[in-house]
Amino acid sequence: MKKKLKSSFGDIVIPNKHPLAQMANSFRMTRFLQDQVCFIGQKEVFEEGSETILRLMGIDVTNKQIQRVSEHYGQRLEAEAIEGEEQLTKISYEEKGTSEYRYGMVDGSMVFTKEEKWKEIKLGRVFKGSENIPISESRHWIKDSAYCAYLGSFEPFLERFELLLTGLPNIIFIADGAKWFWDWATTFYPQAIQILDFYHAKEYLCGFAKLVFQDKQQRIEWVNLQQELLFQDKVDVVITGIKAFTGLVGDALEFQEKIVTYYENNRMRMHYKTYKEKGFLIGSGPIESAHRNIIQKRLKLSGQRWSMPGVQQIANLRIAHKSSNWHRVIEMIKEVKIIA
Repeated sequence: MKKKLKSSFGDIVIPNKHPLAQMANSFRMTRFLQDQVCFIGQKEVFEEGSETILRLMGIDVTNKQIQRVSEHYGQRLEAEAIEGEEQLTKISYEEKGTSEYRYGMVDGSMVFTKEEKWKEIKLGRVFKGSENIPISESRHWIKDSAYCAYLGSFEPFLERFELLLTGLPNIIFIADGAKWFWDWATTFYPQAIQILDFYHAKEYLCGFAKLVFQDKQQRIEWVNLQQELLFQDKVDVVITGIKAFTGLVGDALEFQEKIVTYYENNRMRMHYKTYKEKGFLIGSGPIESAHRNIIQKRLKLSGQRWSMPGVQQIANLRIAHKSSNWHRVIEMIKEVKIIA
């Protein structure tokens, strides 16, 4: 008996006899199966993906086959990104007027590689403000986003991130204090609104208070007061208050200099009262959650050690999926010539 499935490739007939022994192409797989293998490969550990395909489709695909096929199409996406032929992470934004703001966020996290051990992969996310939908008092859901990722230096990453911003009229950048990012944003998007992630700013307050106050309650009260001042657009008052601590030595003195420099360099990005009154986000939670969901959930599991190309290739597939751009992977698979 033959089983008929619906897919992006039309009706697919899967015979009981092992299809990998019947279909002739570069992977000895049907186009339909290559699509399924790529999707599983970017979603699950290769070994678990092999079991998933066997249980759901009755097809014995080894973990190495899943890895080869997934990395092949991940590399195809990488080649397009390098050549600039395709915006592999592009989303079609439905225009609702040029006044709507789009958020652009970037952040990095570490993955373990064979070549350089721990190495940072940078992730970018762009989404409409109107698609940040509240689902409870403390939780929001972002309906659609466009992503890009790059393992390595910031220059190639920014080239990919810029593709997500093409043609967008009003942009709000939210990030931590990375100088390379703010320098780029100021140079190429001078009209964009720049916001320093509030929670990074507060982390500095907590770190300083821990070194200055031995009493826990004093620390909490001082941090809460500074937070309220920041929420009143009084960053200069906060800076003056931090400078007022005298007689500090060692780590406390070093951290005092660090937080003052950090705040002074970002003071024009710390008008949190103004931002909140305009309904803007002030935190980078969406990009941090994206790192957990896109990068860490697949590429930073216990015991994993990736080749650097492998990290990028699987990240490219995950980006295509999460950016609602999987149709590009399907188009690539359709280009594969099947020899009878």
